[in-house]
Amino acid sequence: MRNAVIVAAAILGFGAAAILIVLLATTGPGSPDASSRSLPEPPPAGPIPPLGGASGAYPTGAAQAVPVVVPQVVYAPADPRPPPGSWEAVKPVARPASLGPVGAAVGRELNELQPELSACFDEVSQARHGQARLTTTGAASSQEGSGPPTLMLLLEMKEGDVQIVDAPVETRGGASDGLIACAQGILRGRVVRVPGAKQVGRARLMFTLVE
Repeated sequence: MRNAVIVAAAILGFGAAAILIVLLATTGPGSPDASSRSLPEPPPAGPIPPLGGASGAYPTGAAQAVPVVVPQVVYAPADPRPPPGSWEAVKPVARPASLGPVGAAVGRELNELQPELSACFDEVSQARHGQARLTTTGAASSQEGSGPPTLMLLLEMKEGDVQIVDAPVETRGGASDGLIACAQGILRGRVVRVPGAKQVGRARLMFTLVE
């Protein structure tokens, strides 16, 4: 009887060991499906979130990009167009030769007037014209400088002659009011004969006063 109990106990122990071995073989680290059961499934692929996330804050420890600041360019408003038919709407020229025969006649007249214009640089002459009325262009610079003054001759051209309607100052340089007024008085209203000229219309000619 005692031997039968011992044999039964041995059989039960052997059966328990066999069951344990089978369980370890099917669930242990070396089993075929052990890794698939122990590791979680990866999340579904989606769009990569921008740096800083939706709130714009950078994660702790991440390299922060330096934002590039682009300066805003502010443009000054464009000058309004001069009214049609005004003197400002006439494109100025820098040389009398640009006006053809009329310009050549005006250039000769200015050369003949040079002695009178040079006399305007005299202090006594400037004092005499110091209270005279001055005319200026819309773009005239009132700041004093060291250069010579520049006048804008307003020319009214007709068949056979051209009239210097006015000579407003464009840039005054270092000239006094008396000097400019003296020169304008000599030039304003002067008529230059141009025999055979057929040009009709207006022109503006820049003229620099020199002593």
